[in-house]
Amino acid sequence: MAKVIANVDDDVKTRAAALYESMGMTLSTAVNMFLRQSILDEGMPFTPTRRAPDGYPVPPRHSAYLFDKSKTTGHVILPADWDDPEDAVYDRYADK
Repeated sequence: MAKVIANVDDDVKTRAAALYESMGMTLSTAVNMFLRQSILDEGMPFTPTRRAPDGYPVPPRHSAYLFDKSKTTGHVILPADWDDPEDAVYDRYADK
């Protein structure tokens, strides 16, 4: 079993852990479910938006936050300049 370390705001972690505990699962289980669903969807399992819960800052309107969607799959297409030429993560989508 691998370990994932992520930096998360204390309030976000506390509120998310309480939410998932009320659903009968741990935060670790919820993160594992998110990652597995990402693999199944071959992308984010939700569409990122500018809407944010009350009390959380909304990111600035910038081209980095405006994503296109694939017309065939509906998946979010990240900007080409986000691709790291050192890895092969996005190479299978190069022809599309």
